Amino acid sequence: MPPESPLTPMQRRDAALARLDAGQESLRQVLAGLDADEAFLGSRWSVWEVLQHLDAESFVDALERIAAGQQEMLPPFTSREERLRQDLEHLESTFQRLRAVMAGLTAEQLARPATPPNPANAFPGLTLLELIERTAGHAATHAQQIVATRQYVAAFNAKARAVTILALGADPEGISRQARELLAFADYAAGEPAALERARPWLRGLEIVIRPDNQEEVAARLGRETRAGLWTIICVSGRDPAATHPELLQRLRHHCPAVNIVS
Repeated sequence: MPPESPLTPMQRRDAALARLDAGQESLRQVLAGLDADEAFLGSRWSVWEVLQHLDAESFVDALERIAAGQQEMLPPFTSREERLRQDLEHLESTFQRLRAVMAGLTAEQLARPATPPNPANAFPGLTLLELIERTAGHAATHAQQIVATRQYVAAFNAKARAVTILALGADPEGISRQARELLAFADYAAGEPAALERARPWLRGLEIVIRPDNQEEVAARLGRETRAGLWTIICVSGRDPAATHPELLQRLRHHCPAVNIVS
């Protein structure tokens, strides 16, 4: 059992309120002057995505119901399997609603204006018909995106939470198509300066330079990132990392759940 707090419940509540207020004030300060374009930029989490994560409306609703005696407690946490099932069912239900709306539109309704023009983004005003024509292929586009994502989940051994060592070989012109694709989709790419220089034309994620004095630090960091589900790569020259980088390989195997070598 946790040790009993020396504070009364009301004192603990007030301390929590003070932390809440301090956190909100820090949020207000960092958001001051935020440009709308800047808010949607970012390779991992944009500012906008963070704001969506911080939207606690459903949590506040639940607290209000519990405080009013209308609800006993928060619902149990669902497993990933259950959450995925619920999301897929919700997706299918929303699709059926969308299809029913589209199928029921008359010629008169199809001619109605649906969106105002947006000159800033070179987006014209659309009728309802033009809008649904543009959105009809939305699911198919993202279906292809999911196919690619699942392929790279397999390529990075992401389920095993593996860090990938990418052996670039000795030929500067000989980086394979598979290697180029892995580099482009990696969240983190680490390597000695010469290896990163060769890989840089295809890199989109964050770079980490490996030096003789920071191998342990890099290995520990990549271990944390792979456990979080991110895709990490270490670029090395040559074909056999076990022969050319034995100490680095040993450190990676100590800190990372799994090590996958691609040559």
